[in-house]
Amino acid sequence: MHLLKPLNQSFIRLFTIGILATLLVTSCSSPEEKAASRIAGIEKKLQNTDNPATQEELQALLSEYISFYESYPKDSAASQYLYRAINLSMGMGQGEKTMELIDKSINDYPNQPKLAEVVFLKAYVYENLLSDYGKAASIYRGFSSRFPNHPLANDAEAAIRNMGKSPEELVKEFEARNKVDSLKVNP
Repeated sequence: MHLLKPLNQSFIRLFTIGILATLLVTSCSSPEEKAASRIAGIEKKLQNTDNPATQEELQALLSEYISFYESYPKDSAASQYLYRAINLSMGMGQGEKTMELIDKSINDYPNQPKLAEVVFLKAYVYENLLSDYGKAASIYRGFSSRFPNHPLANDAEAAIRNMGKSPEELVKEFEARNKVDSLKVNP
C-alpha cells in the first residue's frame, strides 16, 4: 500500500507537468501557426479518405486558404496558400473566383517563385473556364514572351494553336500529322 502512494504521486506530477507543457506550447502558438495547423488538418483529412471530398469540404478548405492569405498577407506561407486556393478554385470550376485569386496573387506577390505558373493559369482559366479566347491568347503570348525558357512555354504555344478547336478537330489534325510523319520516315 505504501509503495503505491509514491508511484501515484509521481504519476500525478508527471501528468500535471505534461498538461502544463501542452498548455504552454499551445498558448505560445501564433495565430498564423494555428491557422496553418487547421489547414494541415483539413488537407490531411481530405487526403486520408476513400471517399471523394464533398463540395462543402472543398469550400471549407478554400475558405481557410483565403482566410490565411487575407489575415496574414506578409507571412511567408501566404502566397503558397493563395496558390493552393487558385488551384482548388479552378478545380471546382469557379472561373470568376479563380480569376480574382490569380489577380491578387500576381499583384500582391510579383516576385513569388510560382509567378510564371500563376500567369499561365490566368490564360488557362480565360480559355477553359471563362471561354474568353481573345484574353487567353493574349496572356499565353505574353507568357511566352516573358517566360520563353519556362517548361510551360511550349504548352502556351500549343494552347494558342489549338484554342477553340473541338476534340474531333484536334484528333483529325493529330492523325494528319502522324500520317505525314510516317511518310517522312517510310518514303
